[in-house]
Amino acid sequence: MSSLSFSGPRFTTKNMTLAAMLVALQVILKKLSIGDPAVLKFGFGFIATALIGYCLGPWIGGWTMVVTDIISNTILSSGSMFFPGFTFSAFVSGVIAGMFLYKQTISWQRIFIYQFCQILISNVLFTTLWLYLMSMSSSSTGRTFMALLLVRLPKEVITWPLEAIIVLILLRQVSRLNLHLHQ
Repeated sequence: MSSLSFSGPRFTTKNMTLAAMLVALQVILKKLSIGDPAVLKFGFGFIATALIGYCLGPWIGGWTMVVTDIISNTILSSGSMFFPGFTFSAFVSGVIAGMFLYKQTISWQRIFIYQFCQILISNVLFTTLWLYLMSMSSSSTGRTFMALLLVRLPKEVITWPLEAIIVLILLRQVSRLNLHLHQ
């Protein structure tokens, strides 16, 4: 398995157009979710995140995820509150996806490690931290960080292999199409 890469494509009209299409896909897939966003939410946004990293690399991927978060939580908000911590998490998710997936051979080892890091950093640590900070300001009791973590962790452990398998199948198919996405 080759190392992680911080390199990415140049910011061209083609890549900007691809980023816009992937933003639209991410917004749509993020809306297809079930559960309570304050505690446990199962969604399909991870599919578009992997595609963004695979096609656009870490830096354009990170900024594409920021645009996605802002659009999803302001213009197309369905009652959820905008919180800058989630925007930061979105950027980190795009960077992680690009580091692991851009111009890389798609193997089950790489995808499982990528998905583990993505879930651990973005979902387990950051999302739990942001929910904890939001609950501190919105109520006098507030949930403890560990209590939130214990509620959220089993879901993340269960979804890790499922998401990894879906991403593996999808990216193997995309790589077989040989679309010349990387320049």
